Amino acid sequence: MKAFSLVEPSPAKNLLPVWERLLEEGWEVTVYGHGRGVEILKWEGIETKQLGKPRRRQGLLGYVGFSVDLIRTVRALASERASVVLSSGNTGDARKSLIASRMLGIPSVHLEMDVYNPVEAVRWATRVLVPFSEKWAEVLKRRVGVETKVVSGAPLAQYLADRHLSGRIPGPVPEEYEGRVLVCLGGDITEEGARRLLSDLEDHDPVVVPFRVSPPEGFECVREFVDLPGVMMLADTVVFAGGFGVTIEACVVAKKAVKVSEVHPKHLSHWIAEESGVPVMYLSESSGAEDAVQMARKPRGEWLIRRGRSAVAEIVEEILEVG
Repeated sequence: MKAFSLVEPSPAKNLLPVWERLLEEGWEVTVYGHGRGVEILKWEGIETKQLGKPRRRQGLLGYVGFSVDLIRTVRALASERASVVLSSGNTGDARKSLIASRMLGIPSVHLEMDVYNPVEAVRWATRVLVPFSEKWAEVLKRRVGVETKVVSGAPLAQYLADRHLSGRIPGPVPEEYEGRVLVCLGGDITEEGARRLLSDLEDHDPVVVPFRVSPPEGFECVREFVDLPGVMMLADTVVFAGGFGVTIEACVVAKKAVKVSEVHPKHLSHWIAEESGVPVMYLSESSGAEDAVQMARKPRGEWLIRRGRSAVAEIVEEILEVG
């Protein structure tokens, strides 16, 4: 039996414990990727085949680029003779995988983490899995009208426990970030919001990890590709404005953390942070982002690890059932 995955960085880390369990079960696992998703898997010693590229363009050029990558995905999937397609998240790679599997009649298992903004191709998955509780399964059902099954949590938490918390950090972690305030920009903040946040944090001499949002000039940025959870472990405080993946990373490994939200008033990641004792600071309601460092608290992420381990077993059971 063979599983096929086409992944970007965050889904790669979320699926790694599942791939490892499948290998223990005697399955083959074929992983395709591109860019930084491939880089993460190289750290793990996983052979990855190159396919596609990140697509941020909209309109006709974006459509043409996606169509080209979809054709390549269909060809790759057909040549691999996979038993099951395994995908995660609301990425372009998940979209291509699910469409290709539907076209070829190959079963698919999709683990959706962004229940408020799911990949639309989730409708074509054979089995859709949602973490934590029926509450989030109902949110996804209302959004896209699909039936789902609930798994205990996110495999990403097991990935972090087995590696970073066990002293086995897979990627590069520059020592100069030790003791700093680490600001992780992402999909839950605008460029205007980032300017406001960083302006109010300027006295803390923050180091910025830019993702999708460019910081204003004058701030030190992490330009090289680093092991982000490893850098979080070195930092004194983590201020983050991202979604599901970076939230779990901060809640499991950070010394102190605070989540900043501007774009998404409701999000599964807000609930994860709050359940882990990490405050969520809404920029629209705050009097000043200077409060961010003062609001930061030590996360209580042990529950995420327990649920992540249970989820890996549950996801593998679903794969074995459909495959």
